[in-house]
Amino acid sequence: MKKIALSPGDPAGIGPEICLKSLYDNSENLCNFELIGDIDFYKKLSKDLNLDLSFQNIFKREDFVTVKNISLDSEVTFGMPNVSNSKYTLDVLMTGSLGCLNKEYSALVTGPINKKIINDYGFEFSGHTEFLADISNTKNVVMLLANSKLKVALLTTHLPLSKVSESITSKKIIETTKILNDSLKKLWKIKNPKIGILGLNPHAGEGGFLGNEEIEIIEPAIRTLHQENLEIDGPISADTAFLEEKLNKYDAYLAMFHDQGLPVLKSMGFGDSVNITLGLPFTRISVDHGTAYELAGKNKADPSSFKKSMELALEFSQYERK
Repeated sequence: MKKIALSPGDPAGIGPEICLKSLYDNSENLCNFELIGDIDFYKKLSKDLNLDLSFQNIFKREDFVTVKNISLDSEVTFGMPNVSNSKYTLDVLMTGSLGCLNKEYSALVTGPINKKIINDYGFEFSGHTEFLADISNTKNVVMLLANSKLKVALLTTHLPLSKVSESITSKKIIETTKILNDSLKKLWKIKNPKIGILGLNPHAGEGGFLGNEEIEIIEPAIRTLHQENLEIDGPISADTAFLEEKLNKYDAYLAMFHDQGLPVLKSMGFGDSVNITLGLPFTRISVDHGTAYELAGKNKADPSSFKKSMELALEFSQYERK
């Protein structure tokens, strides 16, 4: 089995810590992962965290962490983002991404990155999802957040709220829903997925009284999806979409924008959730949180989401082999 690439994210944040903790907790599966980044940095951090981990540049032993070494450009001070290490952060991510595209790796697990620091370096970066779409030349990708209770895909991702409405089209809803539907079948083995599509406006527009996007854009898309025999409901008013009886009805939801569905999902189990990029030519899974600089270097960061990401990447990679 090909290894799964681990890109911990901003070295000054909690990414490296939660990555090493997750490796320690997955000690029986170390041979399935390759950590990318500065091996000396990881050795020191592992010692500081009192983790009994050993590292190797070339895979020789199954009980060692294999590292593809990329040297830091500047010393790391935990909790202090440093633009001087932006290139390093990008190089680590690029190495994992290209490795997946070249079939060197079976999947990519990523830690949190500070978008501002990357942009301050002079590299336009709006998020992992958009970056991976560009590097893989993939036209349509979907951000999906998932935990044990709920799956929410996003029609729009990292946009100001003022730009959401103009970014919503029937074509985009159709394409996004198809990718979501196919992924539910492929990755979660759901034979006939049931998807709930949220409206954009309060009360799903209330017949046009509170906005016309539902009538003019969302409903025509749903009619097209019905014609293609997808099991879709909507547009559903977001304020009642996540009641218990509806959670049991749908395999996943499509939200119109970032903060429409994710607060509900994260309130159900922050740290239990993962971020999956659907539509790429490879599997990419990430944590559901940011760099948390206030916790960095204090051995207080909860690795649950990174650990869950690794476990799910391993599970999906095994599906790919079958």
